[in-house]
Amino acid sequence: MIKYLLAALLVVPIGASFAAETVTLRIAKTDGTIERKVRKLTKEGDNVYRLHVPAKELTAEIEYVDVVSERATARTGEPGYFVTSDGRLGTFHEHDGKLEVRANPMPIFGMKNTKGALVGIVKGLRHEFKTVVEVESGAYAIYPRFLIKDIVFAPYEDLVVDLYTLDGDDADYSGMARAYRDYQLGRGEVKPLKERITKSPQLKYAVGAMAIRVGHGSKPRNMEVEDQTLETEPKMNVHVTFEELQEMMRKLKEMGVDEAEFCTVGWNIRGHDGRYPQLFPVEPALGGEEKLRETIRLAHDLGYQIVCHTNYTDAYKIADCWSEDFIAKRPDGSLRKGWIWAGGRSYSPCAKCVYESFARKDFANIAALGYKGLHHIDVISCIPPRDCHDPNHPLTRKQAAEYLNKILELAHETFGGFGSEGPFDHVAKHLDYALYVSAYPKRLGAKHQLMDRIVPLWQIVYHGIILSNPFYSSIDYPYKDRDTQLKVIEFGGRPSFYYVYYKDLSGVKRACDEYQPLKYLQLEFMEHHGAIADDVFLTKYSDGSEIVTNYSDDDFTYQGKIVSAGTYHLLKPGD
Repeated sequence: MIKYLLAALLVVPIGASFAAETVTLRIAKTDGTIERKVRKLTKEGDNVYRLHVPAKELTAEIEYVDVVSERATARTGEPGYFVTSDGRLGTFHEHDGKLEVRANPMPIFGMKNTKGALVGIVKGLRHEFKTVVEVESGAYAIYPRFLIKDIVFAPYEDLVVDLYTLDGDDADYSGMARAYRDYQLGRGEVKPLKERITKSPQLKYAVGAMAIRVGHGSKPRNMEVEDQTLETEPKMNVHVTFEELQEMMRKLKEMGVDEAEFCTVGWNIRGHDGRYPQLFPVEPALGGEEKLRETIRLAHDLGYQIVCHTNYTDAYKIADCWSEDFIAKRPDGSLRKGWIWAGGRSYSPCAKCVYESFARKDFANIAALGYKGLHHIDVISCIPPRDCHDPNHPLTRKQAAEYLNKILELAHETFGGFGSEGPFDHVAKHLDYALYVSAYPKRLGAKHQLMDRIVPLWQIVYHGIILSNPFYSSIDYPYKDRDTQLKVIEFGGRPSFYYVYYKDLSGVKRACDEYQPLKYLQLEFMEHHGAIADDVFLTKYSDGSEIVTNYSDDDFTYQGKIVSAGTYHLLKPGD
């Protein structure tokens, strides 16, 4: 495919000016034909060029449109790399291969090559494209493919892609991320933590506190029973009672852990993924509502913040409020189904129905228990918004994202903040904390032959704006291997716990002690990241602080400071 794209680009002479000012559109039709057009870009500012395709041109016979810039092509062996929005970086080392990212955490893609560096920001139809990295016979290209047919609805907005050419110190993945961060800040989509903590004491507390999630109860997943009933529902396993959580909080306080934000997971009827969207009554086997209220009061008395976990992207037929009416529909009218979890076969609620029928009532009842802080709603920031084709509440993906943000705005108003599971930035304006940014090597940056490593692209964009933990594998990081522990430091993570069941609290205490001299950095932007030697990385922050992480087996000297093998070193301004 790429050789044909490159051939189309070579119809006229190509120079640096042409490469920046035109793109090739590869338009695939539903009848199997392909049309290629060279499209002139408009200059939007210094080194910014725009492709603008009006929605009326995206007609029904178009299956997809590829947008290829000659600046985003390279040859095998050429110095440089590509980077995708999920943080995967790949040098040009393969002869053939293909990498596709349909679920883009951010609407960006980038490449550095002998022509310079380029970052593309998709600003129109951002929910309707996938990123493609393609290598054919040694020819590399990275480009967005807009899946016009998959919109199902008529295209609801113009297709817009801005290409930023980057020079000098900006010509790397740090510069690509900074360009997107400047765009997000400049249009008011997000605001720095320094500004937001002045309006939310709950967020201000969370900045300095570790995240401690406690799994209270869950049913075993039974793949044989898809739609549970009260008669077929599996027995819930009790992991941590409310009384045991109280004991844990007292012990941590005695150990000197003075700041922590607890999140009770599976507090609701029949535990985690039990009967969503039904939440109440509070699960009796854990101690019931009175014991939960007592636990919340104790947390506050000890100086801790405490929130709970809910879910509005999965629904189960065993819920006492179950109705097909609020479930999102596929284009053929069928219910949108998900995986089988602890509650059985999951179904996807329509975001509009969740906002109108559940969120306001549920949030009021949850707040009445005493919860306050970064209220956790599962999955919302970990998946793209889901469209709905129910004629009573149809939603495009863009409209679904708008309703999700209405839910999250309500969470802010009710609890003081919002956290979720992942990095998808259609909710960035309300996201205060991401439980993990990547789940490398399995998903959200999965291992692939074209990639070399994961880089903190998301963190350079959002550190100082959104709190985060870098990897699914770096949850409970003090209990993991040395390299996992270092990644939390290198990527500017907030210490996060979930799966250790807290029989041994020593790791929590170690994380608390380690976080104290580092937590001020949560309010700073991450300005630069890169390798400064084999297995040695430098992370720079907006206040001038620097962190060197040394994964090698040898000591490393940086600015006269020895960074021992397998450790890190923080250099504050003036050190």
